[in-house]
Amino acid sequence: MKRTLSIVFGVLFLFSVVAGSGAWLVFDMLTTPHSDVDTEKLFEIRPGDGLRAVTRRLETANLIPWAPALEGYARWRGYAGVLQAGRYLLSPAMTPVEMIATIVSGDAVFDELTITIPEGWSANDIELYLEAQGLFTKEQFQEAVVMGARYRDFPFLADLADDTILDGYLFPDTYRIFADSTPEGIVLRMLGRFAERTDAALLAEIRSQERSLHEVLTLASIVQHESANDAEMPVVAGVFWNRLQIGMRLESDATVNYVLGTSKRQPTFADTEVQHPYNTYENEGLPPGPIGNPGLPAIRAAVYPAEHDYLFFLHKPTREIVLSRTFREHLDSKARYLD
Repeated sequence: MKRTLSIVFGVLFLFSVVAGSGAWLVFDMLTTPHSDVDTEKLFEIRPGDGLRAVTRRLETANLIPWAPALEGYARWRGYAGVLQAGRYLLSPAMTPVEMIATIVSGDAVFDELTITIPEGWSANDIELYLEAQGLFTKEQFQEAVVMGARYRDFPFLADLADDTILDGYLFPDTYRIFADSTPEGIVLRMLGRFAERTDAALLAEIRSQERSLHEVLTLASIVQHESANDAEMPVVAGVFWNRLQIGMRLESDATVNYVLGTSKRQPTFADTEVQHPYNTYENEGLPPGPIGNPGLPAIRAAVYPAEHDYLFFLHKPTREIVLSRTFREHLDSKARYLD
């Protein structure tokens, strides 16, 4: 009998320890931010959304670590029937308890949001960013960045064929937008900003050079990715311009990365052999269009490239540029600074 009681008490003790440990883990999960990255996302509660669906979507959005824990807490607090529909700015740096309290309070966003599009981002990069912010799905923005009649009021797009992706023309900047903005509305804002920043004098200079805006933006998008800073952009543009003038392939690593969806500092030999219209190791001249959306310094560099006789360049690990006139000089520089 004593042995049986000992076993029973032992089992009960272990159970209480496990239960207590589990309760502590759940408590810690609910009161600890899922991440220290304080990036706000727009999270929508639709009319009729239930607690379980909301907590599952919070987990899918990587805002909380485990939906059942928050669901159980919210049911215990009596929140299941008082969720407020609306759009909320939530961050993984908030605790799950803080998030559900925000939703229950009805502290929804009705005003403006801030989005920042860095120089060089492609339409695909922007789509992923806006989706991560909870604004739209990637597919919704993909549909909006295709040239069509809705954008024909912008004169600088006059020569762009329908169904062309608007890469190059989506001006990178910080925008204040309404929480209920549409994908098309944001594209219109970015095109409007492009029109503001590319003044008449710049466009006139492009025409005087008998170049098209599309060609300039294509070169600028490559310069944007190949330059370590704004100051060297005219020099880099000058290298590519010199190559274009003599019919030499641009051999831009940035175009290879664009084709492969990578970000390598030095693509492999096999990478440079991939067959694709945008691979400037395999094709002469400029690629069919921009590989991203350049900022104004890169655009101006493409319009006013520096005058020099260099045909090659590389960057040291310190990001300092090294220019060469001949392939032999370039190979020597690679051996000295990169190999």
